[in-house]
Amino acid sequence: MLSPDSETENNFGDTVFSVVDVETTGSMASNERIIEFAAYKVYKGKIIDEYTTLLNPGRHIPNFIRNMTGISNEMVHGAPSFREVAGTIVDFLSGTVFTAHNSRFDYSFVRSEMETAGFDFEMPQLCTRKLSSRIFPQLPRKALDQVCHHLGIKISGRHRAYGDARATAHLLIELLELVGERHEIVATDELLRFQNVSSRIDPHKNQSVFKKAMMASPNSPGVYRVYDAHDEIIYVGKAKNLKLRIASYLAENEKDSGKVRNMLREAKRVEFETTPSELSAFLKELRLIREHRPKFNAQLVNPRRFPFIRLSTENKFERLDIVYELEEDGRYYGPLENSFVAEQVLFAADKYFKLVKCEKDFVRPFDPCLYFHIERCMAPCRGGVDISEYEREVEAVEEFLSGSFEKLTSELRLRLDELSKKLEFEEAVETRDLIEVLEKASSRLKLLDGPLGRVSFVCGWLHENQYEIFVVRRGLLAGPVVVNNAELEPGLTFLLNKSPLVARDFVPLRILLNYAFKNPQGFFKVSSKDEVAELACEVRTVAGK
Repeated sequence: MLSPDSETENNFGDTVFSVVDVETTGSMASNERIIEFAAYKVYKGKIIDEYTTLLNPGRHIPNFIRNMTGISNEMVHGAPSFREVAGTIVDFLSGTVFTAHNSRFDYSFVRSEMETAGFDFEMPQLCTRKLSSRIFPQLPRKALDQVCHHLGIKISGRHRAYGDARATAHLLIELLELVGERHEIVATDELLRFQNVSSRIDPHKNQSVFKKAMMASPNSPGVYRVYDAHDEIIYVGKAKNLKLRIASYLAENEKDSGKVRNMLREAKRVEFETTPSELSAFLKELRLIREHRPKFNAQLVNPRRFPFIRLSTENKFERLDIVYELEEDGRYYGPLENSFVAEQVLFAADKYFKLVKCEKDFVRPFDPCLYFHIERCMAPCRGGVDISEYEREVEAVEEFLSGSFEKLTSELRLRLDELSKKLEFEEAVETRDLIEVLEKASSRLKLLDGPLGRVSFVCGWLHENQYEIFVVRRGLLAGPVVVNNAELEPGLTFLLNKSPLVARDFVPLRILLNYAFKNPQGFFKVSSKDEVAELACEVRTVAGK
């Protein structure tokens, strides 16, 4: 079906992963059968396609399986056999990396069923359980529930293939970001090796280089540069605590990737410089990587991405989608915590507001789709839609995306009570989880209280008796400046009125916003009427001065 290496020689950002989960009649692939199959395709941080189906195993489903999954003999009675859908599954999986949480189990069942159906089956495998063990060694258990809980991913439909596979797809999206950020891995073949590697670095390699730097470095935030024998910068890193970070290279660590081990072998000199905060260390690291392009920093030229909800203005009728890059083609709300949260917010907006859902350009009228008939789209495709009425719906969506979820969550709570009284527990759990996600997202969206390009705000934090100040004007970043108490007003005046803006480079802005959401005490929204003295007073008050 697929050569093991045919899709693994490129950057994993260009690789399609098929995230699979199966429910079965037992634990042994050689003796048992699949009763539910689900697969979600993940590409460039998004779920782009899905295929799910119940399957008739041709045998009785044991009681303990029925109790765990909720799948009964009656449910699969009219379902197709695996043989009947094997060709469709082959087509869906072809050219992708087979991915699952404990992939050995799911892969063995799919391969056994494929062989029974007359198909040769061989695919490269990625196990999110193994990957989680490499990235989160501190977690006592790496079961899907525990890892998803650690990352704030809700599982709707636990122990059903469709629910577990979808949660695993969101988990994969997060793990791919983290493996690049923490381990400098960008190639798919390296990623597949990384999940299994257990080799140790040579503890005698370049101990003196890092020991000397560790002894000289302070317990402060900052950046460090690693040089090779030709005095070329081969790696740039950041740290909340420079001494602890540099010291970490002195220890044997079987979790290190091949790229980190090679960097350690080539290192001949380490230099560092302190910064006022972890945030400025992150931003300085980004600048240095972009300037020097060190060979062991391929991933962090563009660091971890966070999703935005975009209200696209490219067409006559605005529509919503999830994006990771900021352009000048719409109004952006966020960033949100992860792809799962963004997907739930978009789901709620699509369900409760009647904006266009399709990609058509409406040059000429045509028959409306299902969304019109279930009252979830105003269907401008019909022609004759009142533009002012559509704009009022857009205004309602904008208010919603500014964090005003109270009306919706109140309705959902009433719905939750009804479902509980009717003992419809599965839908009740999904509704409860949606409420929790929306309330969490609301706190982020309310901080900006509007689309990114329309708001101006100041971020200011106190570090070692100095203020580190950033300003965002019209969605563009100015700063930072680092000032003492007496210099606070002039510093704010400079940033608000004279400082150049970082034009069309939204990566530092994303970094700043994510830091501000985690440290909201230093965030201040600015209106055109605000006086610098009042802002300075507010900064001092919040900082405890």
